[in-house]
Amino acid sequence: MKGKIIFVGNFWEYFGLSLALLLLTVLTFGIALPYWVYWSFKYFFSKLEIEIYSSGSN
Repeated sequence: MKGKIIFVGNFWEYFGLSLALLLLTVLTFGIALPYWVYWSFKYFFSKLEIEIYSSGSN
């Protein structure tokens, strides 16, 4: 069984939201930093898709 992992996220969406969370973190004196880290991981892993190919010779 073979496959590949595909990232279907949008760089500009990630960049914009990450920049907004950076500003929020600065405004809240670092209180929003744990959420920013959580959101980054959640965005990355929720935008991954796995395609699995079945082998032709079984």
